[in-house]
Amino acid sequence: MKVILREDFINLGKEGDIVDVKDGFARNYLLPKGFAVFSNKHNIDIFSQKKRAILKRQETRRKMAVELKEKLDKVNLEFIMQSNDSGKLFHSINSSNIADELLKLGFEIERRKIDMHHGALKAFGTYNVTIKLYEGISSVITVEIKREEKKNSLKKSKSVEKEV
Repeated sequence: MKVILREDFINLGKEGDIVDVKDGFARNYLLPKGFAVFSNKHNIDIFSQKKRAILKRQETRRKMAVELKEKLDKVNLEFIMQSNDSGKLFHSINSSNIADELLKLGFEIERRKIDMHHGALKAFGTYNVTIKLYEGISSVITVEIKREEKKNSLKKSKSVEKEV
């Protein structure tokens, strides 16, 4: 089924593109959620009239992505994690954790735009994580996972004396 996209859709196309998708995907997801409209003569005429506005919006998004890339390239995230005695982390770092940390720094990045090359990060070390900002524009941030310093927890033994 041919549909016209109403907004940019990752791995499918940009706003205003006519794409061919499976019928079920169009009927059950794209059309009800408002991501696309049927590709008929009326809708094609409407989108051809809106083409200039669409191109202007895309150029604005591209400029914003370039500015965001410049800021994100300077970001280094540091996670201090607990581990067991053998060095295995109690909790892995995933794209949601990275998105939350970026939000604390003032960057609102969707979780699905964060590309974890290695999958969830499950060991100490330094990793490069790619963030897809716009078509052809991506930023690489450094994520460092450090070991939490354990407090010296020597147990003091109490000696109990019995009174005789």
